[in-house]
Amino acid sequence: MTKHYLIPYVPLKGHKDPDFKELTYGDSGQRGNVLKDNLSRGSYLFFHTKIGSSKYITCYIVVDRILSGKDAQVDSSINCDAQYDEWLFIGDKNKSKRLRKPIPFNKQLAQKLSLNIDFEPFDSGGKTELAVIGSATRSHRPLTENDVNVLLQESKKYEENTKIENPEHVQYHLYFYDESEEIIPIDEVHKLRESEIQKLLRKNPSVIEKDTKVISYEKVLPDGDRLDLLLEATDGSMIVAELKGPDKLTDEILTQVASYVRDIEKEYPNKKIRKMIVCDGKISPKLQKACESLGIEIVVYGVKLDCFKLQ
Repeated sequence: MTKHYLIPYVPLKGHKDPDFKELTYGDSGQRGNVLKDNLSRGSYLFFHTKIGSSKYITCYIVVDRILSGKDAQVDSSINCDAQYDEWLFIGDKNKSKRLRKPIPFNKQLAQKLSLNIDFEPFDSGGKTELAVIGSATRSHRPLTENDVNVLLQESKKYEENTKIENPEHVQYHLYFYDESEEIIPIDEVHKLRESEIQKLLRKNPSVIEKDTKVISYEKVLPDGDRLDLLLEATDGSMIVAELKGPDKLTDEILTQVASYVRDIEKEYPNKKIRKMIVCDGKISPKLQKACESLGIEIVVYGVKLDCFKLQ
């Protein structure tokens, strides 16, 4: 019978294990031996970590292969930190998934699972929800087939429903990744400068819109102003995107965008030009309504540089 596990982790700069890009996980000692003896091809490993003041499930790996660390180190196709553990668990790249929207691992979710966590200390006010869940899941916990189905359904719900958002502290204090998967610590995300956010967007333009390409950035316009990002969508249309850092959005952006669009229309007379604001989501109802009337799309940067259009 296939077995599955819920596994805690702490992100460490310079050591990626679990590695959500390579979809691998390594373990050693008694814990590694238990996993090696109980896991098989098709086993699910769900990973959870602390974000802000709560727990979140951020990725799941569907096991494809299990190798000893010694075998992994001589396999030229494997390149991950976990290959130096006693056992390496390699995920199926078509079935495993790093979640763009982490699933809140709270009391509501925990009680749908077979973990039998005692929430009395939380209900009585003696402990926080984080403390209760953290204490109960400090070690690897086995999951049933029903648990796996529950977690997959939650994952699908968060992925497909843009109206379901993580709490504010997750929206503004989460991981940002650059091309090399370096992690900017959670408590430093709110300190990012606009230029740093722009750099991340330039490396990952598809988070704004799938398969979008960066044509130019900091583009100098005829009047000397600089356009943050000029993008090209898959249909060939050009996107004039003005970026604003945390708490920097003001009504003046409407004039800026209008001016930039006029210049780009002259440069690309045969192209459809789209208008876009990329911001932290702190937008007044008045400004949002004005953007809607002017056809300006609003994109919000949030979880792991995950972006969604503000409807």
